[in-house]
Amino acid sequence: MRAYLRILSVFIIAIGCLAVCGQASGFGNKILVVVNDEVITQVDLDVALTPVTNELKKEFSGDELKAKIEETRDEILNQMVEDKLILQEAKRRGVVVDESEIDERLKDVEMRFPSTGDFNDEVEKIGLTITILRIRYKEQLMMAKLVTHEIKDKVVVTPAEISDYYDKHPEEFGAPESVHLKNIMIRFDEATTELLAKQKADDVYRLIKEGRDFSDLAKQYSQGAKADEGGDLGFIPKGQMREEFDKVIFALKAGEASPPIKTDTGYYIFKVEEKKDAYSQPLSEVRDNVENTIFREKAQKRYKEWIAKLKRDAFIQFK
Repeated sequence: MRAYLRILSVFIIAIGCLAVCGQASGFGNKILVVVNDEVITQVDLDVALTPVTNELKKEFSGDELKAKIEETRDEILNQMVEDKLILQEAKRRGVVVDESEIDERLKDVEMRFPSTGDFNDEVEKIGLTITILRIRYKEQLMMAKLVTHEIKDKVVVTPAEISDYYDKHPEEFGAPESVHLKNIMIRFDEATTELLAKQKADDVYRLIKEGRDFSDLAKQYSQGAKADEGGDLGFIPKGQMREEFDKVIFALKAGEASPPIKTDTGYYIFKVEEKKDAYSQPLSEVRDNVENTIFREKAQKRYKEWIAKLKRDAFIQFK
């Protein structure tokens, strides 16, 4: 159920806090930032930071964890300030959100839970109510509408900009040589000695040379990736595999299998099903991607300029 709790939290924390957000500071609840006539408190930040901190603890520890948490704390606090400014601006400009839009957002989140009962249980467990959720989702939608109006709707990407970007970034549109690859992996460990693994790999390779189907052998003997799918790894571009694998794989002809290759964990046998030469993707194939890239860059630049103006025009005081 923790996974569903994270789903719910993501939607709520997007505006910086949960039920306590926007309330006046109570006893022992330190004010961190004043944003015009509203405040962000320590409780607001703690609620937003807690799920992120829990995720960081899975990857880091000690001083590195402390540094990551502090870095994340600053990022989240700054985002909460920006969110407050956007929401205040949306309210000032009378951005309208229909009840049907809130219903749709609530339904979207609820559908990510096994049942309505599970959803309601999680809402109650974290100290919220559906009424509070509706308020938060309304605020999120108000913010999103304002950002769309101020940023997305005002960004235009011209055909000339697309062509110019394509011409100046040829390295982004080159597809390297690739092969359609299958593999069989025979592992050695405490249960299977290196010698036994080598004998088994040699036997499998002999069967391949005798004409046995590679996919069938992979399903029967492989202990590696995609064994149940006949060891099919799909198309692999040059440079993605380990160097010792790359040298062997890309020297093979289509339909050819490699002798067993020894690694620290076992023996690998590869078969190349098909080869594709390196080529440069034409603009017609990547036009949409280029347009999206330019759009994101322009939108990000416009957003930074817009949010900077909101900050200049606001009263913001960090305590």
